[in-house]
Amino acid sequence: MKKLLIILAFMLMVTGCSNESSIPDGFHSYKKGEVESAVDQLDFTPELPQFVPILAEIVVTDRFIDIQTDKEAFDITMFTTSNDIFTIQMFNTEKTEAAEINEEVVLDDKTNAYFRDQPYSKTLTWEKNGITYKLQYRSGEHTLSKVDLIKVAESFQPS
Repeated sequence: MKKLLIILAFMLMVTGCSNESSIPDGFHSYKKGEVESAVDQLDFTPELPQFVPILAEIVVTDRFIDIQTDKEAFDITMFTTSNDIFTIQMFNTEKTEAAEINEEVVLDDKTNAYFRDQPYSKTLTWEKNGITYKLQYRSGEHTLSKVDLIKVAESFQPS
């Protein structure tokens, strides 16, 4: 009985202490530690996704000033060996999207987001806590659906 209690306590401790969120099938982890180090240099604190829709071989980050708003922005671009490109942009301001050219969707937390499907890319944009987030996928060999981009958007959490 004592052994059973010890094993049960150990299992609960291991399960309860795990910070790893599960990654849905078809999605991948990324070099989040490197991205978090770059985010720490920003004057604003954006949320980051828990997973991404591509298996990123190369991850590039860039801090810049958005010329439209003169505000700080941050870009994470991920590349696959198949020439897929997934970009996450974060702007330290609210940027409006033209509703007539985008499809409005609602994220799990009731945030309005705007999806745009073009022949060369798929884009999902939303605003949360004064920060505008933009996901963009440009395909190489495979494609992503609107649902895939929404899943990534819904995975964003404070880093």
